Amino acid sequence: MTIRLRERLFRAFFVTAVSATMLAAAAVWIPGPDGLERVRAFAFPSLGAVGFYSALAASGVCAAYASIVSGLIVFRSGRTVSVEIFFFALWAFCQVFELARVGSVLLGMADANISAYSLMTRLALFGRYAGSIGLFAGSLFSVGLKQERAMPSMTFALMAGLLFASIHPLNSVSPGADLLADRGNETLARGFELAILALALIDYGLAWRSVKDKAYLLAAGGLAMCVAATTMLRAVAAPWAVAASVPILGVGTWLYIKSMHDYYLWR
Repeated sequence: MTIRLRERLFRAFFVTAVSATMLAAAAVWIPGPDGLERVRAFAFPSLGAVGFYSALAASGVCAAYASIVSGLIVFRSGRTVSVEIFFFALWAFCQVFELARVGSVLLGMADANISAYSLMTRLALFGRYAGSIGLFAGSLFSVGLKQERAMPSMTFALMAGLLFASIHPLNSVSPGADLLADRGNETLARGFELAILALALIDYGLAWRSVKDKAYLLAAGGLAMCVAATTMLRAVAAPWAVAASVPILGVGTWLYIKSMHDYYLWR
């Protein structure tokens, strides 16, 4: 993967994330508070107002994060030689798929059938699986995988994400507490994501042991903070979770990108 191709992909991430975020914001703004309250009572009767609006806010934070990180990388680090930063950008971009929760609300407004809720849920699952696998793929370059393997690695992450999202069982297609359809094997799925993160952190630990540069340890810490924050945004529909995730995401992202950028700056 050439630097020019990476620049084009960074721009594509940025434009797509910003466009999706703006469309989602407009779709929520048009019906206004009264319209949202009506759809909450009709399509999400099991959710209280706090849980409903917290879940919506969490999806908005994820989408805004995807847009901001993609933009920062485009304008500040677009020509970076760090393949790790590229795959981090891919993971950050995948957070925009959390807007599927907004899509579920729009389906509720349209009184859509159950298949539509299923499709929205699988769209969110694709972003989660592809992003997690992308993080692990990026960590492999810190332990010696050649840069020429970046494109096949990205393709593998996207295809694997599509596969896992398509086969993930759904208990029902009625929206649950996170505005998506209830999923089967949820504990197993979270365990899989945590295992992928653990493998990525192990790779960064091995890289630190090999080159004796603390940049890899700092990057691993930043990565763990980012994943912890996004996991909290998905799992906890509460205002405190949304508020707490923002500074954790900011610090973790800054720590990861700065560490990797500084490491390659002197190589």
